[in-house]
Amino acid sequence: MVRKTYDIWADISNTPQVHVIAALIRELRGYSIYVTGFNRGETSQLIRMYGLDGEVFGSDRYNPLMKSLSFAGRTFRLLYKAPRAKLLLSFENAMPLPAGKLRGMKIVLMLDNDLKFIGKKPLFQRIESRIKKLADVVLVPEAAGETFRSYFGDKIITYPGYKEHIYIADFTPDPSFIEKSGIPFKEYVVLRPESLTSLYVLHGESLVPELLKLFERESINVVYLPRNEEERRLANGFSNVYIPPKALDGLNLIYHSKATLTGSGTMAREAAVMGVPAVSFFPGQRLLAVDRDLVERGKMLHSREPGEIVEYVIENWNKKWKREFERAKQVKEQVINLIIAVIGD
Repeated sequence: MVRKTYDIWADISNTPQVHVIAALIRELRGYSIYVTGFNRGETSQLIRMYGLDGEVFGSDRYNPLMKSLSFAGRTFRLLYKAPRAKLLLSFENAMPLPAGKLRGMKIVLMLDNDLKFIGKKPLFQRIESRIKKLADVVLVPEAAGETFRSYFGDKIITYPGYKEHIYIADFTPDPSFIEKSGIPFKEYVVLRPESLTSLYVLHGESLVPELLKLFERESINVVYLPRNEEERRLANGFSNVYIPPKALDGLNLIYHSKATLTGSGTMAREAAVMGVPAVSFFPGQRLLAVDRDLVERGKMLHSREPGEIVEYVIENWNKKWKREFERAKQVKEQVINLIIAVIGD
């Protein structure tokens, strides 16, 4: 039996990647596409929610050593589970690249986390970065172009804006979202904890308990989004916290919030693009270039001081900033054209 050859294989390993890949796939409907996924955060739920019908295998681990081993194990599994395809599309995900190279695919790798390529890193992080050099084309935001170009050279192609623009371009707010979502609050803030075991962070202490304590004192309700049981326990004992039992429509969740706070970055950028007060309490020694760009533009607060963060939320409770939906459509169109050009080469 001859195996089918697809135009595009997309592998998804983390929650934010689902939104990006799904948005791109919608615009690439004329091509045959095969999707694979990795169990991390809400990735598998979102793959089903978007109707991508992907094959999901391999699971993330909380312990840094086990995390590295799970990534390595899945990389080897992909060597024989990968489909035949002309092009591999991946975002911040090195696991499928060896399989793509072995199968002779063109590899388009999208990145926006320049911190993974700055300073001294753990061994596994260095190995992962070397694997990413297998890519033929590396698409990155203009704000981060300089750092990536120093590592990938002329493989770099930049696009304006951020990855969040790509999928927010398709967003239409649902005025009945809160009513349909099961959220027990009419007004709330969104809180996503730090990814403390990410290999580019490896930071040991979360601000979440102190933030929740201050929000409880101010009678502010919180929709809390833990990735795993360890992060869930940070919210134990707080009466003002709601943890959704399943993945929600994240963009509507943010759009209807009074503020969105995250220790990672993606959700704060989503909020900033949609004009919602956005807070990053990312614990690294320096911010991603895309986050620095938003801070400099006055569209995001970065702080590791719980009091300052809660004060900022209160001061901006009913404020909305300029939304960037039209810019998002332009960014998405440019990225789609870049990918189509690579397929056609």
